[in-house]
Amino acid sequence: MKKMRKQLIKLLNIHGVSGNETQVRKYLQPILTHFMDNVGIDSYGNLLAEKKIGTGIGATVLLSAHMDTVKGVFADRKLIIDGDVISSDKGALGADDRAGIAIIMEVLRNIESLSFNGVIKVAFSREEEIGCVGSKKIDPKWYSDVDLAIVVDRKGNRDIVVGCWDAFCSDAVGLFFEEASKMQDMDWKAVEGGISDAVTFSENGVNSVNLSAGYYKEHTENEYVVLSQMQDTVRLIMQAFGVINSFVGTFGEVPANNQWVEGYGAYRYGWKNTGSKADNYDNYYSYVSDRNGNLSSFDETRFLDDLYAEEKDINGDIFMYEVGSEVAILQGDNEILMSRKSLKSLFDQIRGVMA
Repeated sequence: MKKMRKQLIKLLNIHGVSGNETQVRKYLQPILTHFMDNVGIDSYGNLLAEKKIGTGIGATVLLSAHMDTVKGVFADRKLIIDGDVISSDKGALGADDRAGIAIIMEVLRNIESLSFNGVIKVAFSREEEIGCVGSKKIDPKWYSDVDLAIVVDRKGNRDIVVGCWDAFCSDAVGLFFEEASKMQDMDWKAVEGGISDAVTFSENGVNSVNLSAGYYKEHTENEYVVLSQMQDTVRLIMQAFGVINSFVGTFGEVPANNQWVEGYGAYRYGWKNTGSKADNYDNYYSYVSDRNGNLSSFDETRFLDDLYAEEKDINGDIFMYEVGSEVAILQGDNEILMSRKSLKSLFDQIRGVMA
């Protein structure tokens, strides 16, 4: 864990908010060349790599985390290290998602110790914090052969996120990870969670999960990360690699819903559930309003608890997300900040006008 700790501290000390990930990528690219056969940068600036392990005959697994942080991370802040807990002296820490990157790098350092045969792909994406922009720019053909995408970008410890409004993966995948955790005497659980690059990969037909990375209170000045919990995630991923070739044939296709996730369109707004993630995905992007643009069916409590939204607009896509205790609304290069109280007041006013 010493190498992971050292690398995490290095990553946390590289400033790289959304849209300015260059220095993070410059740090990671030469290190990746030691672990991977092919390393490159796509046309949008995502860092991509792949490697054949053993015979190369087996599952193809994608490991993914994002290089950017929210804008609430300050370039001049200092780290506070207390045992295996790291925090910041001001502003957000940025462990979302530097912890995910450090976890993946630790897996790559140790993957050759397993009897795994197959292919590993790595995607370190840009601009996840403003709407998974970077992952959407990755050519889907590059990961069309992937059997499983493991995103490491979830708060807390021992969550296996298997969907957000719609399923990221089949029941078999969620149960596979729960069983892999038991093999390590851990109690990870499949749950529904928030937005991550797993949305992008699952939309394109790849069974995906998003695993806890050991950070807490992300996007706030109270953010912190626990190294021992990061190590739990490394253990789970390594165990998954160790047994995946015995289970990958059972994974099946990505459904619209699984036993943990009801399915966004079918259940929350009464849209017809075709049973296919792809068939329902056209309805996915309108988080703030329903299919017809009516705010009356908007689940305000759920939205304010796990704050993220995006909306298509003729003037450019709009994104809304947390920045510390405030809310940021972004369209192109234009950004405004407001309190949650002000945001709720705006919703109430709009609802009153449209009533």
